Amino acid sequence: MDGSGIRGGESTSIGGIGSINSGASISSGPMGGSQDDTINFINFNQDASYVLIGTNTGYKIFNCTPSFGKCYQWRKYESVGIVEMLYTTSLVAVVMLGEEVGSSPRKLKIINTKRQSTISDLIFPNTILQVKLTRHRLVVILETQIYIYDIGTLKLLHTIETSSNPTGLCTISTDENNSVLAYPSPPRTIAHDSLLVAGINTNGGVNLVQNNIQSVSNTPNRIGDVIIFNLNTLQPVSVIEAHKATLASMALSCDGSLLATASDKGTIVRIFSVDSGIKLFQFRRGTYSTKIWSLRFSLDNKYVVATSSSDTVHIFRLGEDEKLKSYPRKVTVVSPSLSRIPELEITPSKSNDSQKQDSHTGGGSGGMKSLTSSTELDEDLDEDEDEDSDVDEEPEPSNSSNTKQRKLSQGSYNSVNSAMSDDKVEPVVDQTRLSVARLIRRQSQSLGRRAAQRMGDFLPSKFSSILEPIRHFASLKINSTSKDTKSIAAINCEIQQNVVPKSYLKDHTSLSPEQREETLRMNLLHVNVVTSDGTFYVYGLDPERGGDCILLHQYSLLEDSG
Repeated sequence: MDGSGIRGGESTSIGGIGSINSGASISSGPMGGSQDDTINFINFNQDASYVLIGTNTGYKIFNCTPSFGKCYQWRKYESVGIVEMLYTTSLVAVVMLGEEVGSSPRKLKIINTKRQSTISDLIFPNTILQVKLTRHRLVVILETQIYIYDIGTLKLLHTIETSSNPTGLCTISTDENNSVLAYPSPPRTIAHDSLLVAGINTNGGVNLVQNNIQSVSNTPNRIGDVIIFNLNTLQPVSVIEAHKATLASMALSCDGSLLATASDKGTIVRIFSVDSGIKLFQFRRGTYSTKIWSLRFSLDNKYVVATSSSDTVHIFRLGEDEKLKSYPRKVTVVSPSLSRIPELEITPSKSNDSQKQDSHTGGGSGGMKSLTSSTELDEDLDEDEDEDSDVDEEPEPSNSSNTKQRKLSQGSYNSVNSAMSDDKVEPVVDQTRLSVARLIRRQSQSLGRRAAQRMGDFLPSKFSSILEPIRHFASLKINSTSKDTKSIAAINCEIQQNVVPKSYLKDHTSLSPEQREETLRMNLLHVNVVTSDGTFYVYGLDPERGGDCILLHQYSLLEDSG
């Protein structure tokens, strides 16, 4: 597509962008009467130093670090559907939700909050679903198109035609040297099959193109694949086969080296290497299907935080103990000359009998088919039969010191070889979250872990990992006002000293009332959580113990300071 239908701003230069004014507040339009704010949009900026909300009366920007506070407000009694900020600058992209021409959801406004002026307006053929900003690119996502602009000149550089993406699901990295875009791959089409065939499949063997054709012909209609697109070269890079089910959430690390994905089942979170497509981590979030609202890497790539409709936030640690030791995932590297790939005739699938025969043969495409089948079996085991709790699961650390045990998982909090008597690794426990159901879950998980340790040397890793999965390192429970409350979360990598009750580290029943009131200082990472009901939470995460995060502060995003 040549960009027809996009009017205004193609050649406008952006200048004079400075730091956002601390404490600035702008209000225009009628001020009389009262109208309750309803939140339409919540998000962090690129480094999670600010949180942005769009309401039915405008938008607000709050500072998250080093302390919480409102720093900017635009109020015009117009409904705002999207508001994105470029790091800590005064450049903001806003999409309205009104019916008038000036407030159309097809219109993107580029605003300089420092000068309180509109730099440019961009009109699109359909509703804008997402807007992403880097220091060099502006990316606008519609249901079936992605537009890529140079952020300095607002010149349209490239347009990507996509399959239907009604939620505008996508993610970008913000590193200047490795700026990439990830979005859901289209379902099986001639163009998509040609893209796969032209690439280099890690299971392709010697005859890569021939075996890729065979792989495409035998692969079911996968809908959980992710396309990686380089925003600097404006070329597709690879296709990562992430899930069999539809993708619900994804996130790229800031440096573009890692990709986190979750399907609409909401039970498994996977972490891939963007360069190689290898699956590095696989985490168990919960049991029954739930909606994953968001995934986000910490800036140092040590953690991934996931929010879900169960009102539980899970923090997964990306350490060597948690890294998978099994076979790599498949990745297809796309040729830069993708646009010149001719339409290929795909070989029909083999019958079940011939597939079974191929799985027992070692050469040619039969050997490749065996690897593909193993991958699909891994998907079925991981996403369909591997869960036993819907809310939050905390396996207890094991005391076993068996050196022969398979290194499947280090548990939620500590290494399997850690002693419970060591106070330094005792997990933090939120006494308000203790329940009979939680105790039962921990007992059943401990039983599964012991079974995995006994049988780990005899079972393939994909089977034994079901018994002892890698689960979250820490978690927290949000006290939301309704079941429909959405949430996002981000981790501040700077360790801060906080005062917390001593009872978080000990069994509450063994403490006297005086001991429960005692406090101690702890070095904690801050986990910032924002909910769609207008609440900003600050939780403390112990980077050594893990466990339950400690609620430190709670603020309202809807209180008007005038």
